[in-house]
Amino acid sequence: MATVGARGGPDPATDDRVAQLEVLYRVEYAGMVRLAYTLLASNAEAEEIVQDSFVEVHRRWDEILKPGAYLRCAVVSRCRSALQRRKMRPWPSHEELAVSNQASELWDVLSRLSDDQRIAIVLRYYGGYAASDIAGMLEMPAATVRSHLRRGLATLKKELEE
Repeated sequence: MATVGARGGPDPATDDRVAQLEVLYRVEYAGMVRLAYTLLASNAEAEEIVQDSFVEVHRRWDEILKPGAYLRCAVVSRCRSALQRRKMRPWPSHEELAVSNQASELWDVLSRLSDDQRIAIVLRYYGGYAASDIAGMLEMPAATVRSHLRRGLATLKKELEE
């Protein structure tokens, strides 16, 4: 359905924005939910965060130069906030996650990492992002991201060898 412009006729600019947002949604939604789930281990929470992030992208569409990058940053930022809010709650056990034995061992080890180490490792090795891209998403220096990656990988290696 066409939107109405200031002069009472169709507003092609708004229709174009809506079409672009729909394309972004179709292309990015599933991947963003997987990313958020990998960080949070909660499908419902991941879906909610991604939906909220799309609402934010829609609201700020005219200000955003790269909607896909902005969306990823919004999802990661909201995941970080969620992790901070649940500091008092324990990370879900592998039984709760209902994943394979090998994957559950990885979940257990990931739960022992700091939030920033876990996020950096997931973004780097699951998301395939470079340290400089992760630094932008997390709003921290690239050297700090590399440090989180190095320390997180050392912990993962040590824990998985035991």
